[in-house]
Amino acid sequence: MLQGICIDSGYTAVLQKGTSYYLFPNGANHYYVSKFPNSGAHMGCFQASYFQIIEDELWPEEPEARPVSLDPEKLYNAQLIWRQPGYKQIKLQEYYLLPHETHGTFYEDNSLSVLRGCLPLHWFTDFVEVEIDKTITETTNFDIEFDESDHFLAESEPGTANYIQLSLFD
Repeated sequence: MLQGICIDSGYTAVLQKGTSYYLFPNGANHYYVSKFPNSGAHMGCFQASYFQIIEDELWPEEPEARPVSLDPEKLYNAQLIWRQPGYKQIKLQEYYLLPHETHGTFYEDNSLSVLRGCLPLHWFTDFVEVEIDKTITETTNFDIEFDESDHFLAESEPGTANYIQLSLFD
């Protein structure tokens, strides 16, 4: 799969000049063209000369997974040094991190009010312990609790399954 920008719509009503499309090769001189990264959702087959291929930017290799041992009861300031291409919106900068075993939830501020996500610890470096404000730990619940009444599968006899319809608007 390639991506390309339409530089010439020819005499088609389907293509728009300047628009980016997903391209799937069909021989040496033609592409199946789609608005989605799915070859089965193409809009037709068009000449390769209608498109300028967008070169993929090189993405750095993921850092080698290394054991990081941090106290899960403490807050750390750490530098994010890598993320997957799908996480381009997350900037490579310093964050506040609450570590777990192999991953850590990270926040933009030390008051832990802006949660950014949960990433592997080996994507971070330069861990510095930071004091946690007592008011934060008292007002923030970091544990996820499961309510036993929130189940989707009704209990049944072994070998049979009775499913309950999930209703969103009761």
